[in-house]
This record gives sequence, structure tokens and C-alpha cells, in this order.
Amino acid sequence: MLNLIAAASVSSFFFGLFGVSWETVDEKIKSEFPAVQTVSTDALLMRYGAMDDGLPLVIDVREIDEFRISHLDDSLNLESADAIANMITQRGLSKDTEIIVYCSVGYRSARVAADLQSLGFTHVLNLEHSLFEWANKGYPMINSSGMTDKVHPFSRAWSVLVDESLHAYPDK
Repeated sequence: MLNLIAAASVSSFFFGLFGVSWETVDEKIKSEFPAVQTVSTDALLMRYGAMDDGLPLVIDVREIDEFRISHLDDSLNLESADAIANMITQRGLSKDTEIIVYCSVGYRSARVAADLQSLGFTHVLNLEHSLFEWANKGYPMINSSGMTDKVHPFSRAWSVLVDESLHAYPDK
């Protein structure tokens, strides 16, 4: 029994160090949130470039410390489906409003997208590979000081998915 526990601990440790890849992230999201549709970073960048078409509501569901390091221009920072639903109601928008949610890699935002769908929202998309892919591609991000190329790496395990030169942590 002790050997089984030790093997499981070692296996979890090595998965944490070496098991994170875009493929494992994609598999986990697809298995846990099969009804959630995605939009690519390239497609969203084109939407930003074609401002005359109008942008959807772009919602960053990361924690405030992550958002302060960098985020997409014109995005709102709301961490839950309930907060998003309340904001949409307050603005007098419908449940058919186009919404794109993102986080660091797409997992947290997929959960929020699924929650929004369960609340009756019909046009919700998850940004595939989210802010990490956006940053890796050198697409524009902002913070309170203006343009930035830095991103909060979220955790040691997930940080392998974003170029180390882009890592930034909040000042404490």
C-alpha cells in the first residue's frame, strides 16, 4: 500500500513538471466541457483589426493580480458566470449577446463558458489557449501603464506554456 501511495505521489510530481502541454490542456477541456465552442487567437485578433464589425464582449476571468499584469484591450475582468450575467442584465443586454471569455490557458474560461451556457447564454466562445498563446504570438496586450508584452504565468506547472521571457508577477 505504501508503495502505491509513493508511486502515485511521484507520478503526480512528474506530471506536474513534465505533463503540461497544449495537447493535455485541450484534452482536459474537451472532456470536461464538450459543449463549449472556441475561437482562435488569430480569429480574435482579426476581430480587433476590423473594429467596424464591432467586438463581442471580451471577458477576462482571471484573478485581479493576473489582469493587472496584462489583458486584452477593452476586456472586462469578471471571474464568474454570475458576475458576467449580472453585468449583462445591468447593461440591458440579451442572453444572445456575443461573449468571448479567456483566462491563462483556457481551462478556467471554459468552465465559465459552460456555466454561462447553463444560465441560458447562447453565443459564448472560449478563447483557445487564451492569453498564454496570445502573448506567445506577440499579440497586443495592455495594463494600466499602456502596452505590455508581459503575462502572469499563473503557476509553476502552467508557466511552461508561455515563454519565460514574458513572465511577470505582481509587486507585493
